[in-house]
Amino acid sequence: MPERAAIDRPLLPGEYAVLGLLAVAPRHGYDLTRALASDLGAVCPVEQSLLYAYLRNLEGRGLLEWEEVRVGRRPVRRIYAPTEEGWVTLRAWMHAPVERMREVRQDLLLKIYFLRALDPTAEQPLLARQVEVCERYLNRETAALADAEGFSKLVAASRHSAALATIAWLRTHLYAPPSRRAARRSDSGASDGPAQERVHRAS
Repeated sequence: MPERAAIDRPLLPGEYAVLGLLAVAPRHGYDLTRALASDLGAVCPVEQSLLYAYLRNLEGRGLLEWEEVRVGRRPVRRIYAPTEEGWVTLRAWMHAPVERMREVRQDLLLKIYFLRALDPTAEQPLLARQVEVCERYLNRETAALADAEGFSKLVAASRHSAALATIAWLRTHLYAPPSRRAARRSDSGASDGPAQERVHRAS
């Protein structure tokens, strides 16, 4: 069992990444290692030594379960999957905007990765809420910058510029207002495709 301190703290981004991958498809440890080394690894690298610590912590919290499976003459493997509580935890995390500006570039990208696999229609509403959160932060930092002096002004300017850059990144690369999304669908002829079978678990 994981230590009490590990259970009491909030889940780490890497733990959400593991839980999300298991929601996409039940897997054994080696499959998880390969999945974490794919595109996801550029956002949230997880070393193999940490992976099994994450699995123990998630199991200790009641967020995942496993069964032993043997295929042919291969050794028995543990196949991990989220519990119902794991799904509840994952859904709440995926659909909530990131409140701390310094965590947007990692946590938000993780959420988008799993929303695209599990609940694609929820991506744009999340991004709209994320822009609102960032704009509120920018307003606070704009006021702080106006009042700051000396070194405090340097810090406030850094936070202010980071907020501006993040909002620009969201609007340019991620967030598409409804009118632009409709135009994209019309141009591409895209429809709600694969991934629909798991939406009932993620919405």
